Amino acid sequence: MLSACFEDPYARAWSFSVAALVVLAIAFSFPFLSISAAGVTNSMTLVQTVLYLAQYGADAIAFLVSLFVILVPLVMLTFMVVLATALRADRFHPWLRAPTRWLFHLNAWSMVEVFAIGVIVRLVKLAAMAKVTLGPSFWAYLAFTVLFLVAFSAMDRLSVWRDIERLSGERR
Repeated sequence: MLSACFEDPYARAWSFSVAALVVLAIAFSFPFLSISAAGVTNSMTLVQTVLYLAQYGADAIAFLVSLFVILVPLVMLTFMVVLATALRADRFHPWLRAPTRWLFHLNAWSMVEVFAIGVIVRLVKLAAMAKVTLGPSFWAYLAFTVLFLVAFSAMDRLSVWRDIERLSGERR
């Protein structure tokens, strides 16, 4: 199936985007994981993982992770909520084109699923060396990953642009 018709096509995108934002807030608020080895336990949040990378000399990786794993998806979700809200209300705003354009351009730079898979692979290797306890933030980030991907897939590019053109009164 290449496309599907829904009574309110932007309700799904809006719902999943808002849910993803809520789950991402949870992912930022709780421990991501704890590692115990030789009687020493270290626990960190998602934001602390970026700070630890920078603290231990991996400034470039810390910047890339914060940009492509946290900032770009957060901006995309914000654009999806704004866009879906405007299109659900059947209202055109002149500024609507810029976030729409950015939303579809930023998709190539979002590395949410790559980060999730990379963490899972690394955890399998770490579990052989130390006791790893997954925190609520880990599970929230996995839920965020799924919700983010479903939210973006609900935003059909062609339909979005057609609706923006229809609402603006333009016919090309």
